[in-house]
Amino acid sequence: MTAPTAPKHTLQHRWDKLDGKKSGFKYRSEQYARWTLPFLFPYDTKAQETTERQLSNDSIGARAVNHLSNKVVTTLFRPQAPFFRLSLSQDQKKKIKALTGSDADPAEVQALMAKIDDELNGTERQAIEHLDMVAYRPQATFAAQLLIVTGNALVYHPEGRPVQVFNLRDYCVVRDLSGAVIEIMTRETKAFETFHPDVQIQLRTHKASGQNEYVDDTDVTVYTQIKLEDDGKFYAKQEAGCVELDTAEASWPAKTLPWIPLTWTLVRGEDYGRGLVEDYAGAFHAIEVLTQAIINLAGIMGDLKFLVNPASLVDVDALNKSPAGSYHSGKDGDVTVIKLDKMNDAQFILSMIERYEKQIAQAFLLNSTLTRNAERVTAEEIRMQANELEMSVGGIYSRLALQWQSPTAYVTLDHIKFTGISQGIVPQIITGMDSLSRQGEIENVSQWIAALGMLNNVPDNMLGVINPLKFAAYLGTNLQVEYQKFLFTQAELQTRQEQQQQQLAQQEQMKASGAVAAEAGKAAVQGQR
Repeated sequence: MTAPTAPKHTLQHRWDKLDGKKSGFKYRSEQYARWTLPFLFPYDTKAQETTERQLSNDSIGARAVNHLSNKVVTTLFRPQAPFFRLSLSQDQKKKIKALTGSDADPAEVQALMAKIDDELNGTERQAIEHLDMVAYRPQATFAAQLLIVTGNALVYHPEGRPVQVFNLRDYCVVRDLSGAVIEIMTRETKAFETFHPDVQIQLRTHKASGQNEYVDDTDVTVYTQIKLEDDGKFYAKQEAGCVELDTAEASWPAKTLPWIPLTWTLVRGEDYGRGLVEDYAGAFHAIEVLTQAIINLAGIMGDLKFLVNPASLVDVDALNKSPAGSYHSGKDGDVTVIKLDKMNDAQFILSMIERYEKQIAQAFLLNSTLTRNAERVTAEEIRMQANELEMSVGGIYSRLALQWQSPTAYVTLDHIKFTGISQGIVPQIITGMDSLSRQGEIENVSQWIAALGMLNNVPDNMLGVINPLKFAAYLGTNLQVEYQKFLFTQAELQTRQEQQQQQLAQQEQMKASGAVAAEAGKAAVQGQR
């Protein structure tokens, strides 16, 4: 059924209306995919699997997207490790202590807390095993690639089945001004034979005029609408061939909605996001044009042509047919090669390509492309460069933690039937930006310790007038290091000094006792003599 003839008040009519509003996003996504990974959003969706997609002249786009998508997924969803932590809040801990009573044994209370933490850790492991079971990581990488290139992706968590990822062609979304989702629509294709027999009868009954009869392998388009209602829950409706399917009043709270629409960067008032490739579209376009120019120039320079002096005795036909090393009448200069002075032009084009590739490498965290070409590139230089690039995309990690990691944690816990959410136990994200900020703190501590070594270079006549603690405090303040965590308190210093004095006294006493024993032994030996 074509779009204009879709009856009103049907999901197909609603789909056609929403799909028409995103035509600009789809057009740009096709171009961005062509520069990077064409299979993400190809021009011709009906092309056969054996058809090679139209590729870019340069592979920097594909390498950049593959690299950054894997880095994003590895940072957000660490392999074989939970990306969130379940723990009791301070209020819940106080309530548990109150329930155990003020006269309870502290050891028993601590053991109870440890048992609860162990149970929560087991739930975290169960959640990660569930994600592995539904093949989450490959689909997460695909979603990250879509986000980087097109700026949009929809991750669907069907309960008990593998995770699915939709690109912008197969889903629509409606948001309010704050960016919150209020409606989602998806489009899927299923074979006629996969429907329930009752549905097959309805499809044949409601067949549009002029439409071919349904057979087993006939493709039927299924539209699904997930809409937010006044009670704060999302309700789903499905339709196939203008026939409403039974969804059994499916509804979900906003936190456990299995459809998670993602965006790379969302502009206020827009329903769809914009990807990183769009931010650097100028660089990708320049590389495409310049690479095509260098290919054309290389083809011209590689097409060798010879000039023959018309007054010479060289027989051109005999020269062409002769074997290598044969002799011919003529003199030097009768046959010359056409020389094209295009090396400077080629070098200029290559330098421009390198300039734009560096821009893309910096945006997509390609460290190897940015590392300077020198004999001595220190490991510290590479490490600092990598950390700087990681921090440059820290804002992306923060956004993805809010709109991707947190919903994924809630949906996963819901699928494994974890009931602690209703009791106030919420997942806390521990990867992404949180991990980067901790890494930044460690870097500051490393710089603080290295800076303290400057005291070793102070002259002896000045070292006595410098207070080491004040100097450490000055460095810690400027490097944003909470140095107080590493320093002893006055009470701890006094206790430590007392312990050192006791150890020295014990050592002196042991030396004295040893000396007395040695003298006694000598006296005994002399008495025996």
